[in-house]
Amino acid sequence: MTRLLAEYPTADALVGAVRVLRDQGYRLEAYTPYPVPELDRALAAPRSRLSYAAFLLGIFGAAAAYGGQWLISAYLYPIDVGGRPLHFPLAFVPITFEMGILATALGAFAAVLVLARLVVLWDPLFEVDGFASATGTGFWLEVRAGEPDVDADIRADLAATDPVRIAEAGGPP
Repeated sequence: MTRLLAEYPTADALVGAVRVLRDQGYRLEAYTPYPVPELDRALAAPRSRLSYAAFLLGIFGAAAAYGGQWLISAYLYPIDVGGRPLHFPLAFVPITFEMGILATALGAFAAVLVLARLVVLWDPLFEVDGFASATGTGFWLEVRAGEPDVDADIRADLAATDPVRIAEAGGPP
């Protein structure tokens, strides 16, 4: 699969190109040095579900901590101390809360690493001359070719959006 890249001089030019090419049915990915809110709308990017996943991880961590404390102090090794009931929920609150926060933080951290592809140490895009400008001043658009529903003449469609230059990168990742 071929990946074509186009560099644009401004964020507005990139957003305009995304709108034109998305309407033609291309699969697009944009690389910018800073967040461009209009770009998310132009790409029709779905909202992140990371907050829901983090919430569920927090609930799971808290439930596991509470269950572990109950298992140890009320079921496996019950000790009667001063007439206190074996299952005393108030004593379990601090560890339950802390483990819920820890599970949320660790899960969100791992998810951000994976979803943002920060664990990828090398990508064929890194070999394209000038692509490093995406971290400073460049605005890049990637179009994936080689898919059956994509027009064969992607270069002409990219050139019609008036980029600074068009480059070709290797296949996946």
